[in-house]
Amino acid sequence: MTVITYSRFSGINVQEENLMNMLFGKDSQYNALITPIANESEPLMIYFGLTLAQIINVYEKEQIVKVNVWLQLRWYDYQMRWNPDRFGHLESIRVPPEKVWTPDLVLFNNADGNYDVSYRANAVISSEGKILWIPIAIFKLTCTINVEYFPFDQQTCELRFGSSGLSASQVRFGWYATENSMELSDYVTSGTWTLLSAPAEIRIVKSPDPPYDSRTEMVFFMIIQRRPLFYTINLIVPTMMISLLTVTLFCLPSDAAEKMALCTSILVALVFFMLLISRILPSTSLSIPLISKYLMFTFIMNLLTVCLSVLSLYLNHHRVLMHTPVPYWARIVFLHTLPTCLFLHKPHDFHSVDKRREPLINSPLILRKIKTRKKKLPREMNYLIEQFLERSNDIKYISQKIAANTEEMQIFNDWKYISLVIDRIQLFVFLIVTFIGTVGLFVQIPKLFESQRDAI
Repeated sequence: MTVITYSRFSGINVQEENLMNMLFGKDSQYNALITPIANESEPLMIYFGLTLAQIINVYEKEQIVKVNVWLQLRWYDYQMRWNPDRFGHLESIRVPPEKVWTPDLVLFNNADGNYDVSYRANAVISSEGKILWIPIAIFKLTCTINVEYFPFDQQTCELRFGSSGLSASQVRFGWYATENSMELSDYVTSGTWTLLSAPAEIRIVKSPDPPYDSRTEMVFFMIIQRRPLFYTINLIVPTMMISLLTVTLFCLPSDAAEKMALCTSILVALVFFMLLISRILPSTSLSIPLISKYLMFTFIMNLLTVCLSVLSLYLNHHRVLMHTPVPYWARIVFLHTLPTCLFLHKPHDFHSVDKRREPLINSPLILRKIKTRKKKLPREMNYLIEQFLERSNDIKYISQKIAANTEEMQIFNDWKYISLVIDRIQLFVFLIVTFIGTVGLFVQIPKLFESQRDAI
């Protein structure tokens, strides 16, 4: 088969010149603006295919997908036929697309307003009147981004092609090469998205308004799934580590003021990650991402931790509680029942003090005996006894003071132990709730552990 390229700057032989003059010369009645329909009762059949070359980018914030595609178009033009024997056995020629009629195809869900192709390749015309045109285009198309399972989400985007001015009675579409599918032989794998499948279909859309004309659309689907490795390492793992960092709060002493500083630092880190996610994902209210739910859940748990840490510090440092005995119900619950369930040692009870060790020097019986025998003792001995009795009052005061301090210290230790029990309750509750929330997050994600391979 002989193929020539027509150009106004290149030299052509006599047969080629005669052919071009016959098809596009002054004597030709061909008009590139008129649809080449030989019979008005039959629509022009356009065989349409789409080759996906690359998914350039997915803009989640704007809900726009940028792709590089090749349009494959073939149709029949009855005015473009010739006898190859008359023109040196020329069976096909290449001409600029402006010289022949080309379908006015547009991408209906275009996002940037540029409906024309990026590179208008030459059209190949055969001697039988068949025209093949494969332009190259970079399209930006609108695609609704569902971020519920981000970053393990799966998106379905459409490329809806159709004629802008011709109805279904004038133009209809057929499959170029691959039926009900997009051509993927030249697809370049994306590092961000996995192409699962690329089906296609032909739709007949009827107009709801008079004259109720219908149009034909070629719809190509791109079912893509995000590769989550980047977001898992840079977003999910740090978030889980920060949530588990809260456990260290309960390992600090109950009276340590550094607990509040650590709680505040964790809250600031969680707010930072929430703002980071809000800058990546679209501002939609249709669905809330699971990662946002998990961050909000961790944020609420840390707020409760701050409140309970304040309560723990209050129990340790409030001076009024140092003089207020622990109520009977609190003593039963926090000092006797919960420590066994929480694997804590029970506090030592200081109330059982041996009464026999209390000083009995100033008892009335001893004083009476000393006074009766005082007259029988020498003078020096009586003097020593009087001094001893005077010092006994000081000893009694000191012993009462020690007993009061011991009771006050016991009350303080009881409240301190109650704060320790509250911290241990927080530890177990936080671990259980965090584990359930984390597992529940991954369980809700569909097809999480399936292998991610491109359709090609």
